[in-house]
Amino acid sequence: MNSNPNQLTEGGISRNTKSFGLSLSLASVVNGLLVVAKEKSPAVMAGMQKLTGHHWVTHAVIVLGVFGIFGLALARLNGGNGPKTTAGGLIGLVVSGVLAGGVIIMGFYLLGG
Repeated sequence: MNSNPNQLTEGGISRNTKSFGLSLSLASVVNGLLVVAKEKSPAVMAGMQKLTGHHWVTHAVIVLGVFGIFGLALARLNGGNGPKTTAGGLIGLVVSGVLAGGVIIMGFYLLGG
């Protein structure tokens, strides 16, 4: 297992860079889906409000939780070296995830939500 999370792995990037980059991509999509879910369902909005006192606080806790949990979990892959990806592949996945999350939100509001 790679004991130094900042040690560069194959592809010249650290396991944490790869892991949390991919986690960012996932968290961005989850963020977009949460916006749609709570705007379309009063029950979801009310449930999120009830959990922490405000739906946006619950929203932030969920998105940050996804980011942290998946980032840490992905760092353990491949004997502690993180996911196998190149720097270019990682950039593509991060950009795709962030764009997908943005498109989900923009599409929802532009199409009349």
